[in-house]
Amino acid sequence: MDEQTLYQAATGWLKSAVDILQGAGVEVIAPVETDPGIVELAAITSSEAVVLDYANVRLPLKRLFFPITEVVLEFDHQPEGDVEVKSEPLVPSTEVVVMGARPCGVAALEALDKVFHWDYDDVRYSARRERTTLISFACTKPDPKCFCTSVGGSPHSTVQSDVLVFLGDDGQALMQICSDKGAKFIDQLGDLVKPAPAGTQLPTAPEVKAKFDPEKIKTWLDENFENDFWTDISLKCLGCGTCSFLCPTCHCFDIVDEANWQSGQRRRNWDCCSHPMFTKHASGHNPRPDQASRCRQRVMHKFKYFPERFGQIACVGCGRCVRACCVGQNLVSILTDIETKAKGGEDCDAE
Repeated sequence: MDEQTLYQAATGWLKSAVDILQGAGVEVIAPVETDPGIVELAAITSSEAVVLDYANVRLPLKRLFFPITEVVLEFDHQPEGDVEVKSEPLVPSTEVVVMGARPCGVAALEALDKVFHWDYDDVRYSARRERTTLISFACTKPDPKCFCTSVGGSPHSTVQSDVLVFLGDDGQALMQICSDKGAKFIDQLGDLVKPAPAGTQLPTAPEVKAKFDPEKIKTWLDENFENDFWTDISLKCLGCGTCSFLCPTCHCFDIVDEANWQSGQRRRNWDCCSHPMFTKHASGHNPRPDQASRCRQRVMHKFKYFPERFGQIACVGCGRCVRACCVGQNLVSILTDIETKAKGGEDCDAE
């Protein structure tokens, strides 16, 4: 990469950057502590609220582009019996800069882009993506539950980032431009940043040991759709959906009408393939009638179906599902067990 794609900023750059952006009418979203020990991405009015010492935010970045719930249209019943449909206006074009997302969360948008631009261009998702510049902060102390390198990622990944920022202990920063949006962001900062000296090296990424081989896992999945292993792991699963709601690549949704006698809304809400109602037909038939088939779907989708359709794994190794599962169901241990059995050519037994 050209040396001039690296820029540096001195101590205090963050406060000045926020002031510059907000002065230009840009909405700034950054990590803030919403409750003790809980860090989320939220709109800020001052850099004083920004948290820098954190492993990752609790809720995934995807919610800024694919909201938890969203009004698609509204409708009113008219006195003469007609129904007036009012489509929700498109997303405003206000410029947004997200500062402080982790590389894994930003990289997850590559999977969402493929879904929402696949057989139909989701105009609301696209509008949010278009107006947003993503300034990711490189990981320096990955959480023990993180496994990004197992799925092709890195604590210093630049996938989908517009600028990757390396924060120094002294408050200084080294910035790597990754896109045209990133170059525009650097230009907005003006004299706050300057080109890094020729020969400047990027910091070494912290070690995150790979815990499994996705190719070996897919080999086993290809041959083991019907296997008692799925029943074994489902005995622990409550089907609560926590793993999906916290996952940065999960994208299942439901569309429902919420109405009274006079008016109503059509909403798109996050949904989850672990829920019994997710695949239930109007006839009453459910093609995934038990938790075993739903647990199988989650693993198969991320490590078999999605790679076959879109050419990438639907997992970035952020570790949220491992940290948050209320019964301690460990995706990594499930996958490593599958890999072990795949190597030996044996049927897999859950630990």
